[in-house]
Amino acid sequence: MEELLRTLRAEYLASIPEKIVVIEKQILASDAPNLRESFHKLKGTGTTYGLPEVSSLAATVEDICIRLPAHQAVASCQTALAILRDIHSAKSTQKPFDLERDARMLELRKLLPN
Repeated sequence: MEELLRTLRAEYLASIPEKIVVIEKQILASDAPNLRESFHKLKGTGTTYGLPEVSSLAATVEDICIRLPAHQAVASCQTALAILRDIHSAKSTQKPFDLERDARMLELRKLLPN
């Protein structure tokens, strides 16, 4: 069972660059509804595949896409995309990534009303 989970996690990690390309295109198109959907999917899958940082980031961005005007949501997605790249890079080399201490993540969270 553990081997299967490792394999699934590796496959999920390998799929993140594809997801990044999709999100980049959505940002370029200022497509806030589909950005919300992309981050919603990441929110649901990250923890399942052993990457809770992805789920946490995605949950915050999905909330931003729901609560803030489209132009702010799209700008926030650019920041989130940079964080997602860094998470992918760290996890691909089996290094930790402390999302809770990432200054960009803290700034994204400040955008949300309490």
